[in-house]
Amino acid sequence: MNKSQKALASILVVGLLGGVVALGVFGLFSATTQNSGNEISAGTIAIVDNDAGSAMFNITNAKPGDTWTRCIKVSYNGSLPADVKLYELGGGGPLSPYLTLKLEQGTQAESTFPSCTGYTPDGTNGSGTIYQGPGFGSIGNSYEIGAPVVPFGKTVWSPGESLVFRATLTFAAEAPELAQGSSTGAFTIAAEARNDA
Repeated sequence: MNKSQKALASILVVGLLGGVVALGVFGLFSATTQNSGNEISAGTIAIVDNDAGSAMFNITNAKPGDTWTRCIKVSYNGSLPADVKLYELGGGGPLSPYLTLKLEQGTQAESTFPSCTGYTPDGTNGSGTIYQGPGFGSIGNSYEIGAPVVPFGKTVWSPGESLVFRATLTFAAEAPELAQGSSTGAFTIAAEARNDA
């Protein structure tokens, strides 16, 4: 085979290989499917009351035998189911041992803090009563040991639910002379919601 024939043969081989490669590229079959629009959003826990920043009990010149009743509406606005507990912070002053607390839950057609006009207890414990005893220290001072509350007939709070709590504080008629001029100290009543699922 002379040089011209070898050159021609080389060109033919290169051309054939190029054609095979080209056929491999252009002969590819393909298909795709997609699942689009994926996104994950976290739920919310939100609890509010209607006190507009005012205290339920701001009493001066109290005397033995006095009783005060106040109502507050607590609403759950989160998107997740929640457990709610009530607890107290503070209130350890020398007058505290002479106060008792009755705490009830129910409904109120038109809730205007701190009025209890139109309050109706629900069926919890037969009378809406969720706590009755010493005014301080017994319903706990944190969520972990607080008093659980739930709308009547439910096991958790659902979005949009609310309760009206009626709190009655009584200054013991038999309070001793040493209670004169004393105070409970500042205290806070808290309602905390958590999603423990």
